[in-house]
Amino acid sequence: MPDARDYLFNERNREILHWVIATFIATGRPVGSRKIARHSREQLSPATVRNIMAELEEMGYLHQPHASAGRVPTDKAYRFYVDYLLKRRGLSPRERNIIDRDLRLDDTAEHLMARTSQLLSRVSKNIGIVLSPPISRVALETIHFTKLTDNRILVIIVSRSGIVQNRIIHYSGDISQTELDQAARYLVENFKDQTLSEIRTQILQMLQKEKALYDDFMQRVISLGMGAFADTQDQMDVEVYLDGASNLINTPEFSDINKMKLLFETIEQKNRLATLLSRCIEEDSQEVRITIGAENALPGIEDCALITSRYRVGEKTQGSLGILGPTRMEYARAISLVDYVARLFGRVLETGNQ
Repeated sequence: MPDARDYLFNERNREILHWVIATFIATGRPVGSRKIARHSREQLSPATVRNIMAELEEMGYLHQPHASAGRVPTDKAYRFYVDYLLKRRGLSPRERNIIDRDLRLDDTAEHLMARTSQLLSRVSKNIGIVLSPPISRVALETIHFTKLTDNRILVIIVSRSGIVQNRIIHYSGDISQTELDQAARYLVENFKDQTLSEIRTQILQMLQKEKALYDDFMQRVISLGMGAFADTQDQMDVEVYLDGASNLINTPEFSDINKMKLLFETIEQKNRLATLLSRCIEEDSQEVRITIGAENALPGIEDCALITSRYRVGEKTQGSLGILGPTRMEYARAISLVDYVARLFGRVLETGNQ
């Protein structure tokens, strides 16, 4: 974040920094003072612009790759740009039409997530990412128990948005498939539309009461519920849908083969990406979260910006989605894209169709 003296920026410095960033985003090449002077509202000379750019470099906002080259923005510059200079703009009617047409739940929720990551990639020309909801956050629609061998039971949990979660639990004692079906009906009738974490809390409260208060049926329900809704590490229960890594191959930022290799190694470790995107849900109250460069704290994406948003089904936060691309990206458009897709995506999951 900018330090205290950043607020002392005068309008001239802000204007020059804005034009350097905008020009570099558009061209991908170091920006010289002559090009910026042509945009100056005060018709500043290239020499004056050069002095201002040198001052901005001393403050850590610009970097000169070579002595004879122009300057490029630093992560600090992009952060100031996003926080203080950026003017949000909506998507074009054509872009909204493309998104509205593609975001329809005409298949399973899992296929919708895969298709949404492809959509984010195609519209942004970056990497599109969708993180499925952690199991603790999904709202229960129905649950099935299927008896297996060796006291094992297959649990199939279907969320209100159509997401399916499977797990195997162990049950000590004899139990018939009929009794399993009865227990499943009870759980649905009493806990439907609550999240699994909410259900788990209530079952734990039931467990703490004297067993003598419950008949055999309720004891089976509590035991099965404890297994079905047991707490797990959320990142182990999520799926990461990712598309468009090839979009970055031809970008100047990843012309270095070693940088590209490290990037691909990082995005292949989907559990680490899941942890990174999960922070969008856990740590930030903003609708759209932007992390830039080294703020991402993952090797391989130090030259990237990650723009994420939570999506909700009803009033409950479910998961997150976003785009990953070079720090040299069109932030205004990218933020609007992620925000629009997240809102629509949640509504589609909730209603089943749009």
